[in-house]
Amino acid sequence: MRGADAIVDLERLADVYRSRAAGRVPLRQRHLSLLERTLRKQVAETLLTHLLPALVSELLEAAADDLSHAGPEDPLSELESLADAELGVVESVERCKAVLDAAGLESLARLRSTIESAELARFAELDRPRPPGWVDADELTAMEVSTATGLGTHEVRARLDLATARTPGATALRGRLRQGAVTLYRACTIQSEIATLPPESGPGIVDAALRFKDDAPPSPSLFRQRLTRACLAADREAAERRRAARRRRSAYAQIDRDGLGVLTVVNDADKIIAAMERADAVARAARAQGDPRDLDSLRADVITDTLMFGWPVPAPDAASSARSTVDDDVCRPGSEWFTRLGRRPAATVTLVVPFTTAVGLTDAPCEAPGRGWVTAEHARQIMLNDGSTWRRLAVDADTGAAVHLETLAYRPTAEMRAHVEAVDGTCRAPGCTVPAARCDLDHDVPWPYGPTDVTNLTSKHRQHHNVHTHGHWLVRRDGDRVRWRTKAGRVYDTHPKDWLDGVRDARPLAPTPGRPAIGSSRESEPPPF
Repeated sequence: MRGADAIVDLERLADVYRSRAAGRVPLRQRHLSLLERTLRKQVAETLLTHLLPALVSELLEAAADDLSHAGPEDPLSELESLADAELGVVESVERCKAVLDAAGLESLARLRSTIESAELARFAELDRPRPPGWVDADELTAMEVSTATGLGTHEVRARLDLATARTPGATALRGRLRQGAVTLYRACTIQSEIATLPPESGPGIVDAALRFKDDAPPSPSLFRQRLTRACLAADREAAERRRAARRRRSAYAQIDRDGLGVLTVVNDADKIIAAMERADAVARAARAQGDPRDLDSLRADVITDTLMFGWPVPAPDAASSARSTVDDDVCRPGSEWFTRLGRRPAATVTLVVPFTTAVGLTDAPCEAPGRGWVTAEHARQIMLNDGSTWRRLAVDADTGAAVHLETLAYRPTAEMRAHVEAVDGTCRAPGCTVPAARCDLDHDVPWPYGPTDVTNLTSKHRQHHNVHTHGHWLVRRDGDRVRWRTKAGRVYDTHPKDWLDGVRDARPLAPTPGRPAIGSSRESEPPPF
């Protein structure tokens, strides 16, 4: 057989495989009997766990083989061969993930289409305009996937945009994913940038951003530089409008595992720079007048103390007070104003841990609801800050569920909200961690068919409140359990917050000299020391 004949035969063989793959009808589990489904599930799990990784690695290595370098001219050393083989596995895994992500995008687009069809049919039956708070198919799809997988809704929305966009750029990105030639992250990043640009510019931007450099994919920094440059070249005005529309000012706080807090403020660049320069100027003035702390600590204290207590220089009269709010760039020498920096704030402390931790018998971590966790020692320090007040949260020792919350408020609505927030802890939707204090109180059985009572009220984040109110997801209350049924028919049960989760098994500590003992107290009373 001549070489040309062999090449023709190989091409025909490849065509046969392509036609079979294109004409294959997917087999759905639900169409099989229970026995067949069980056997197929076991076989599939075995293949995916044990055989598929090795097979995919071999197939992708073969597909990436550069035949032009075949031959014995430059044999690799044994160690180089081993390293090359392992590197090939890493490359194969990345390509395989891209191929699987492409399949996931196709399913995501079909899921969105199915949900939209169901919603359109249901909305047509309502025969009325869409009410405020109606949740669209994109958001419902994102919530469905986020609840089932734990992925963030923003990440799912980015994937959904890539999966459903019908522009040439999005089509080119999905094609590269199917070939394993781009990661899902980079594909979503490019799609988010080209979404508002002229559609015809998309493929060129994709090629420019992903073009190899020195026979290798672009580094993250080079990828970003190319993408920015290509977008600006495609339509400078549209790119500027996009950046202005995407700018969102915000501020949020988080407690890290070491008991320190992180305050993040997103604002206009000139404001952030000016604020940091002023904090630095005040910190340096404090150092110049004898404060021994380092500049980083002083800058942090200036920013947080100014937010909590105002400007640290005490004003003797109203006139100087007015001047200090206008002309306070220079801290007056001769006074120890800097000693006011670094004060601890007063706190209203909710004890959400066993009483043994509060009195120093155990050292289990303590929860600051809605913020994070702190060490037991840090929690005791917060409780003893000047001006702090306490309130007691009683919980069931077995389940960790809140029993009641003692307060001085007697208005029924306030008491009910306090009770429900204490029981729920967070939003009662599956997977949602929004603190109950930032949620709506929602009737599980809609009013007036259901009573306004703590047995029929649960905390729901506004988004989850809307999906319940408008019937996108179904909610049923059964005692303390709230059962959700989503558009995909998935059922999730949520329960009251277990306030003792993670601390229930803490062992009492041996008495330690100098450890403070903390007594009980009622709402709005100062600590006993």
